[in-house]
Amino acid sequence: MNKREIARKMRLQMQNLALNLGIKKSRADYGRFIILGRSRVGSNLLRSLLNAHSQIEAYGEIFRNREAMDWDHLNVLQSEKMHQMVLRDPVAFLDEKVFRKYPVETAAVGFKIFYYHAREGSWEPVWPYLLGQTELRVIHIKRRNILKTHLSRKRAEITDSWVNTTGAPEKPVSVTLDYEECLADFVRTRAWEEEADAQFADHPLLQLSYEDLAGDYEGEMRRVFDFLDVNYEAVRPSIHKQSRQTLAEAITNYDELKRRFFDTPWAEFFE
Repeated sequence: MNKREIARKMRLQMQNLALNLGIKKSRADYGRFIILGRSRVGSNLLRSLLNAHSQIEAYGEIFRNREAMDWDHLNVLQSEKMHQMVLRDPVAFLDEKVFRKYPVETAAVGFKIFYYHAREGSWEPVWPYLLGQTELRVIHIKRRNILKTHLSRKRAEITDSWVNTTGAPEKPVSVTLDYEECLADFVRTRAWEEEADAQFADHPLLQLSYEDLAGDYEGEMRRVFDFLDVNYEAVRPSIHKQSRQTLAEAITNYDELKRRFFDTPWAEFFE
């Protein structure tokens, strides 16, 4: 641990102590939210924009990996004790560590969760807990073109490049996609989306698309901030688009797939 990390850890420890002792004004009545979706639909873009707001704390995929916590946030201290807590009692973890007391200026706190996270073992109570919190705000982010979602994931798996934080152009990568895999992913993703909308129908629910967010993030974030009941702030993303290839350029067997999906519900995904 370098000097900068030590200083950060000490600062956070002092802040948490001050909050717990009541020395620093705190609150627990802030708005709570989740970013709901699947991989490669723009959740990283959305979270980077949320975290650019001075009154919002948006954490990462904390129920993605049982081996290591994925807060993906600079202002969180991690420990083995906390790791064991999330493994053994995820509901207590959410109540005590995620939705804890925050500085009084904090207006909204949330985290990312994908449809397939926390579905097994000791993490199963997470979903009943979220569904039972009817005041919980749900930002449901989707990508209209599921083919681009599927392509993005395949390309990320090949290159092991999941997020572009520098803005530097990435080397174009073309891939061959399997028809059956595409079809299965289209059907599965649409089923996930519809099931989630039905399950959270009684919650405050905001529908957001990657295409709209990437095309007009200022306008879309106005909608998001209104939904979260926070003051508007001009924000900019800290990540960048990874590929600017067309589908025909990025998929080596694009013409074949376009023919096979012609006159199906999925034909609209092909340019």
